Amino acid sequence: MSILVVNAGSTSLKFGLFAPGKADPLVSGAIDWADGDRQHAKLSLGGEVCAQVAVPDDRAAALCAIETVLKTAGPGSITAIGHRVVHGGTQFDGSVIIEERVKQAISNLSSLAPLHNPPALAAIEAGESLGVPQVAVFDTSFFARLPARATHYAIPYEWVEKWGVRKIGFHGISNAYCTGRANELLGGDPTKLRLIICHLGGGCSASAVVGGSPVATTMGFSTIEGLPMGTRSGSVDPGLLLHLQREHGFSAEEIERGLTRNAGLLGVSGISSDLAQVEAAAQNGNERAQLAFELFADRVRAAIGGLAVTMGGVDALIFTDRIGESSPVLRAAACKGLGCLGLNLDPERNADCQADTDIATVQSSGRILVLHTREEWMIARETERVLS
Repeated sequence: MSILVVNAGSTSLKFGLFAPGKADPLVSGAIDWADGDRQHAKLSLGGEVCAQVAVPDDRAAALCAIETVLKTAGPGSITAIGHRVVHGGTQFDGSVIIEERVKQAISNLSSLAPLHNPPALAAIEAGESLGVPQVAVFDTSFFARLPARATHYAIPYEWVEKWGVRKIGFHGISNAYCTGRANELLGGDPTKLRLIICHLGGGCSASAVVGGSPVATTMGFSTIEGLPMGTRSGSVDPGLLLHLQREHGFSAEEIERGLTRNAGLLGVSGISSDLAQVEAAAQNGNERAQLAFELFADRVRAAIGGLAVTMGGVDALIFTDRIGESSPVLRAAACKGLGCLGLNLDPERNADCQADTDIATVQSSGRILVLHTREEWMIARETERVLS
């Protein structure tokens, strides 16, 4: 069995071909159109850009990935496909073989994850052309174990009873990997380890994990709540949305587009959804870029403090995904003032760190880890488990 993993997003599609039990992929690549030009998307293999490809829609991107893998690994090399699906709602507390009812459920949840569920569904439909089993691995499954006090909003209780309105939580695949990897690196008793995991990329969240189980997370019912993100607002005052409806005639669709596609780092900076470009502009004196960076760092720091108090302390703070792994400036800003929690950043280690590194000072009572998240490998493992 060789498992193709497809991780379809709003501005990229990552893929990898895995052999059973092997952590390193036989083939790995990505198709990226972060600049919005889908006619000249960048196709990379093994981390190196190798071609420009036209992927006018999400199905075309998935078919391009499949064709690339078959050309590289040979005909018949794909015997199963595992898909990252961001929103599984409360219907799925684990990974499942994809059939029509599963596809319908993913489609029904698209309004709550408009940037992610539709691309995943398109990739699933593209994968059907191979006639091999497909498995959905949900980003929400890890948080199915959240305690009730962490999932309930202080809203009329009948809304919960009638429509199942509750905090769901996302980035669960990454959180599950980082939890296991932190246990390996830190040793000690994994049943007592208190972790704060900051998954910072195009989407961003911070989560508290105690003894391997989540106890709190910043993302909620949809993929908008919590930290500011590349193009998503993060948490805002619900009264603001009511004001926009009543006083300015905004429709639900206009509000959704504003909050999911035109907000976050892009909306505040007016430059880019990519923090690296925002950082560069801020360093060159752009005031809006500086505001976007400071706002983002402040929200991350506040989330860390709140989650630490929720757990009664923290043994390790983890930064992962594109921003978390690649931006020492953001890590330094987010850790400023965390000495009161026993988290002390070493500037030299932070400035020159590799993946899976501790960047805390020797004297720090809590560790600060930079981990390279391996969502594709986790999806491959889950797909193999479900099919076997």
